[in-house]
Amino acid sequence: MEGIEDILELDKSEGLNIEIGTEVYLDITGVSFSVSSIFVGLLENEFMIITLPKRFKSVQNKLYPGNKMIVKYLHEGSLYAFQTSVIEMITDPIRALAIEYPKIVQKQELRVVKRNSVVIPGRVELKKNHLPVVVFDISKKGCCFKYIDDKKNNFIFREGDLLRIFCQFPGVESELGAMAYIRNIRREKRQISIGTEFSDMTKKFISPLMEFLCSIEGFQS
Repeated sequence: MEGIEDILELDKSEGLNIEIGTEVYLDITGVSFSVSSIFVGLLENEFMIITLPKRFKSVQNKLYPGNKMIVKYLHEGSLYAFQTSVIEMITDPIRALAIEYPKIVQKQELRVVKRNSVVIPGRVELKKNHLPVVVFDISKKGCCFKYIDDKKNNFIFREGDLLRIFCQFPGVESELGAMAYIRNIRREKRQISIGTEFSDMTKKFISPLMEFLCSIEGFQS
């Protein structure tokens, strides 16, 4: 788990800038993937309560008192993160996780133009035709994908076209789709790269997308 260095002290007058019901993303020590949870409440300067994370059975043995984690969440277009430790896992009368109240936090702007290099299997659908692609960079506003230029695929892309792109995010069982407009097209030898801008994303797509982005975002000052 990455450490948080040179981070800002928490402004007590502003608190955590987190609302009940906010989805949070957990990087737990000893776990190689991020999991998500929901913020339930807090006692200021004492503890926070979150729901038991999704994929609970996969991380249950790491939710012991004292184990450290990084918690990330989004607020008004910015990504916040803080380091904390497990206080106790609660199973009765509710199922929840008590964690230490953070002493310091870090804030990082999620810039619209910022892209993250990735390799995500995917496919696109245009006019009832399907084409397997690889998404090689992605942000909260759009993504770029590429494919081998094969004349057999009968695909003709044009700037401004509206297509549906499906992504297979890590840790998500099924592929998820979103509508996107083509903004640019580049040809490199036998490969064609296409930049898109997302349109009318559903919560079903946004949630795993943001969880994925949070899991790969750096927190350098």
